[in-house]
Amino acid sequence: SNVRISASPPDHAIAVRVARACADRSVRMQSVAEDEKAGSYGTCSVVIVYCGVGCLLVATYVWGVATLLEKHGTAMQLWGRIGDPANEELLHTYYVSIIAATIGFFPSLGYALAIAPRLPKRTVNLICGSFLGFYVTELFWMPMCVAYIEQPRAAVYVAIRLQLVASGSCILLWAWAKFFAVPAHIAQEVSPCLRVSGLLGTLVFALHCAILDATIWPPLFR
Repeated sequence: SNVRISASPPDHAIAVRVARACADRSVRMQSVAEDEKAGSYGTCSVVIVYCGVGCLLVATYVWGVATLLEKHGTAMQLWGRIGDPANEELLHTYYVSIIAATIGFFPSLGYALAIAPRLPKRTVNLICGSFLGFYVTELFWMPMCVAYIEQPRAAVYVAIRLQLVASGSCILLWAWAKFFAVPAHIAQEVSPCLRVSGLLGTLVFALHCAILDATIWPPLFR
């Protein structure tokens, strides 16, 4: 005799339910992804940190140079032994590197502004937080240098070295984040010219601060 098996729900009905479930999941995931985008928070964070706090740092440089010029008629003391005739080549290397880092800052800023609204907030916080750490620690550099020039003390020199280590670490983390923490699909949405120049500017800026400023300059300042 023939055994009749109970009919299961039609295959097309199962397929419809699966398709609906997948569509709902996709909508939810897209909604979560949209919620994670930094949007205006990313743009504001970049402007405040890169430009706002950056202006404060530049102000300390202006104050320090003006103070030394008023008291000593020159600010060359900031170079330490780099300013000696025997180190003229190193001094010129510094000049070139400073100019390159300054120029590189602007495409780096432009790239940050381009990607920040599209990034997850946690990535914006990593990039801007590490750069903020660099700026905040660097705010102490010029005042400590002026204090050391006025009255050389070992404690002040050690404080300068520690500050430069902290600043150098922050700037390297900042560069790493812009190179490796930015999702590839977001980086690809930026024009190749801005992306390449922005990353190159980031690299030049970070290497100048971490190598020349934090490593080579300190022993020659004492």
